[in-house]
Amino acid sequence: MAENKEPTRLIVTIPCYEDSEFLAEAVETLENETKKYTADFKVLVVEDVCDSSRIVENLQKQYGNIMYFHSPERQGRGKALRQAWRKVEGDVYLFMDVDLSTDVRRMDAYAKLVRGVSEGGFDIVTGSRYLAESRAYRPIIRWLASKAYNFLIRLLFQTGISDHQCGFKSFSRRCVIDMDTAVKSDSWFWDTEILVIAKKMGYKILEIPVFWVEMKGPRTPMVRLIKDIWLHSTGMLRLFLRVHIGL
Repeated sequence: MAENKEPTRLIVTIPCYEDSEFLAEAVETLENETKKYTADFKVLVVEDVCDSSRIVENLQKQYGNIMYFHSPERQGRGKALRQAWRKVEGDVYLFMDVDLSTDVRRMDAYAKLVRGVSEGGFDIVTGSRYLAESRAYRPIIRWLASKAYNFLIRLLFQTGISDHQCGFKSFSRRCVIDMDTAVKSDSWFWDTEILVIAKKMGYKILEIPVFWVEMKGPRTPMVRLIKDIWLHSTGMLRLFLRVHIGL
């Protein structure tokens, strides 16, 4: 973790992998929304393999607070975020998917994401598509798979959390430092593992309702679903062995 005398209040992080077409709009939206809460923030673009350098250069000319972390080799979501966060120091670390599937303008989701950690005393604030107030729109087969997955995680690890996968989270500085070594996953399973480990370590976690619409990606829904099921199943097994058996 970098050593700065005065950490930036908010580090707004945008992971980017094969979806750079959403980047410029995401940055513009988050710049405008974050200014409502503080002028002391940086937007950190964490790019994994894909080359968005020209887009980022244009954004840096337009805004004076854009930071850029590029990995020429595939790291995975978890590893890319860990490596990027080691290079910048803040009081609150936020991240959200670059396609902004979670609508930051609805349900006061962004305000809760920022203030839940900075003012509410929580270590983690995480969006949920499955609370009573939430609104989520996605293909039924993916909805069923996600509900089953979250049920299994709650059953195996007793988290009490309704949605472990939502790409809309914020963390305290202390939590980011501790989770840097405590969480092992380099892949998309990182979203789940960080909640499981943080809960086990006694961190205060707040779930907030979100308005969420799944965006279409470059792969067909069935191919993506099969890949996601495999990655999350193997991640779940490894985490179970580690948490319950000590392997």
